[in-house]
Amino acid sequence: VLPKKYFEEISANISNFNIHGLIIIGGFEAFTGSLELIEGRSKYEELCIPIVVIPATVSNNTCDRIKQSAAGTKRRVFIIETMGGYCGYLATMAGLAAGADAAYIYEEPFSIHDLQVNVDHLIEKMKTTVKRGLILRNEKCNENYSTDFIFNLYSEEGKGIFDSRKNVLGHMQQGGTPTPFDRNFGTKMGAKAVLWMTGKVRECSRHGKTP
Repeated sequence: VLPKKYFEEISANISNFNIHGLIIIGGFEAFTGSLELIEGRSKYEELCIPIVVIPATVSNNTCDRIKQSAAGTKRRVFIIETMGGYCGYLATMAGLAAGADAAYIYEEPFSIHDLQVNVDHLIEKMKTTVKRGLILRNEKCNENYSTDFIFNLYSEEGKGIFDSRKNVLGHMQQGGTPTPFDRNFGTKMGAKAVLWMTGKVRECSRHGKTP
């Protein structure tokens, strides 16, 4: 639930519980909610407190599991759609971690020629000892070159050479057991957020303001 409709209740709770700052942990809704709180500062003085958001929403373990399942197959290419909206970070990082053959993201425009080059690469790859492929597509990387379009293209061009499979991960990406990197990175972000928040509260106190 986003906070825009509940500014009065939120402001009252901030005042009643003497809250000096907010550290919000979450995904897209957390960022949207924090922006709404900032916009509400013009009408509600209680919202004029330091706010920081720690992103914590998605696990990329699914890509590894799909690649592992492909390890026992030959001449098969997986086309995987990841979440992330217009941000290609998930597809890029998952592609690097899983050793993908290509990752299509919004930040790097691509053409039908680029798709054909990738198909040709996989055709050549099937002649080697590694007869499998992994293609990642950020969900909003291109409105015309959809996951279905790319799947159909790879299926047609690779006919007789490799089979294609597609998987739209959606919320399958979320959850799972955090990796050591996830745990360490989360700890570092949490510590950084607390240090920033502490500094802001002290800064307000020095200027005679109650944050």
